[in-house]
Amino acid sequence: MTRLWLGAIAAILFTTPAPGAEPALEDFAFGFTVEGGAGGALWRLELPEAVYRGVTRADLGDLRVFNRAGDIVPHALRLPGMAVAAAPAPVAVPFFPLYTHGVPDVAGRTLRIITDEAGTIVDATSEAIAVDATDRIAAYLLDTSALQAPPARLTLAWEHPPDASFAVSVDVAASDDLSHWSSLVANVTLADLRSGEAVLVHNEIDLPQRQAKYLRITWPAALSRVTLTGIQAVFRAAWEPLPHRWHPVTGVADTEDPRNYDFDSGGHRPVDRARIGFATRNVAVEATLESRATPQDRWRNHYRGEFYSLEQAGTVLESKPVEFGATPDRYWRFRIADRDQRLAGGPPVLTLGWVPQRLTFVAQGEPPYTVAFGSAVTTAAARPVDTLLHTMEEAQEQGLIVPAQASAVFTLGGEEKLQQPAPPFPWKKLALWSVLLAGVALLAWMVRGLFRQMGTPGDSAGGPD
Repeated sequence: MTRLWLGAIAAILFTTPAPGAEPALEDFAFGFTVEGGAGGALWRLELPEAVYRGVTRADLGDLRVFNRAGDIVPHALRLPGMAVAAAPAPVAVPFFPLYTHGVPDVAGRTLRIITDEAGTIVDATSEAIAVDATDRIAAYLLDTSALQAPPARLTLAWEHPPDASFAVSVDVAASDDLSHWSSLVANVTLADLRSGEAVLVHNEIDLPQRQAKYLRITWPAALSRVTLTGIQAVFRAAWEPLPHRWHPVTGVADTEDPRNYDFDSGGHRPVDRARIGFATRNVAVEATLESRATPQDRWRNHYRGEFYSLEQAGTVLESKPVEFGATPDRYWRFRIADRDQRLAGGPPVLTLGWVPQRLTFVAQGEPPYTVAFGSAVTTAAARPVDTLLHTMEEAQEQGLIVPAQASAVFTLGGEEKLQQPAPPFPWKKLALWSVLLAGVALLAWMVRGLFRQMGTPGDSAGGPD
């Protein structure tokens, strides 16, 4: 499989764009060099914020990666996903048997339970009624009140005589007060089957993501010779959002409609959340948050709801940042819904949050590699690396991709590359019109000469008879 990926990368390495189809370094306004470790077919780094302020295209299509020889190498831009934190270690769960007396009914249990203020079971003892030969364990009570997160599954350990193989179904119920129970999972198969040297054991119960103080596992009569010896709670891996960067922008009141405040973020960051800060306290307004890529585009709504900043006895309560799908729009608008409501103390501040994209490129040719960006005339490049990365597994990426870092940004062609160049003088049009006018003049001269040769009516030769 690794040879397949290396072969795909080799195909990208030797795919050379058509001559004259790609720009050169000096065609871009700014750039930075990339520093990475030795080896690695693909290099990856986090884009500096200066890139978002320096590009002219919202899709970052005016960005290229050059090697030392000045050749463009294939690249891809991707937003990172959630960060995966390691799952907490499994935890042993305290459990207690619940008995029945001669009838298979869990309601006949004789367990006295004492809990503390937090709900943790501190004592669970049987009543004075002795357990005789007709008594059996009908269920197990689990104390999960001390768990910090709901478990993903339970792993059971048991003991039984060698001849007591089984495959039975059990149910799990949940409660927060030991009085009211609700079904959590039903008909979960537990099995311990042995035949000669062959062993089949299924001792796990998958659980939905629900926090409960207590769980109860039914224990059918078929398990009367099976004794539960331990229960472990196994947790899910935690998905954590990546840390965001934040960019504040002060609003400008719309002269035509004072309910509107406009914001120019000065770049094309992949914004996916925003918060509003007011100049004064004790403000509560219903408003919409909108954006657009250029001043000529239509506004797109991202959120409508309450924005507030309240203070009482030194405690400040502010509305949480609103979240939405990532957008590279540069221009934003905060629009108050109530026509008669105005903000006192000055315009609000819009703080935009985003996670930088990751640039991955093929380490083709010799380093150093230069990332150039900012060009008003450059179009988006083909990105064959995108297809490659979508088909790669995480383990394969780790073997091929090496981390890299960006240097400080420096000037290449300068800010003049961010402006559309003046249109060239239309020499071809001028020449064409000159030829056409000359042709018309020539045609007029020829017609005039023809009329002179033909003479005027009444000038024909001949005398009187």
